[in-house]
Amino acid sequence: MAGALIGEAFLSASIQVMCDKIGSGEFLDLFWGKKLDHSLMEKLKLTLLTLHAVLNDAEEKQIVKPAVESWLDELKHAVFDVEDLLDEIDAEALRSKVEAEYQTKKTQVWNFLSTSLNPFYQGMNGRIQELFQRLEHLAKQINLLGLMGGVKGKIS
Repeated sequence: MAGALIGEAFLSASIQVMCDKIGSGEFLDLFWGKKLDHSLMEKLKLTLLTLHAVLNDAEEKQIVKPAVESWLDELKHAVFDVEDLLDEIDAEALRSKVEAEYQTKKTQVWNFLSTSLNPFYQGMNGRIQELFQRLEHLAKQINLLGLMGGVKGKIS
């Protein structure tokens, strides 16, 4: 049980870090500069925040409801996948920033125009959409599982 509590605390902290990362200036600059779907990333962030809101309640209910325990397990896997994606995006943002510092303006214009040829960007919106749908599916199950946001301790 103690391991589960530590796992939920880690999950909660991970979600908060991811939401902060999605809202960071460098992250937003990459999305605007590379013509990626910023609104899709905002939807992903809002869904993460929705799921984050019910973590305490899910943590308590998983003890008596196996379905909640399974839901939490699915959520953990989805969050880890989102975390991996965000790490890839961070690495690409850093690569782009370093590359831009060392290139001439002519080359920078070429790189901007050739973004659509870069395999990293070609599939990025699809990957974000897939993860968003996965998290959205989990968020839709909140009511079915009887989870409530902001709950700490049992209500008498």
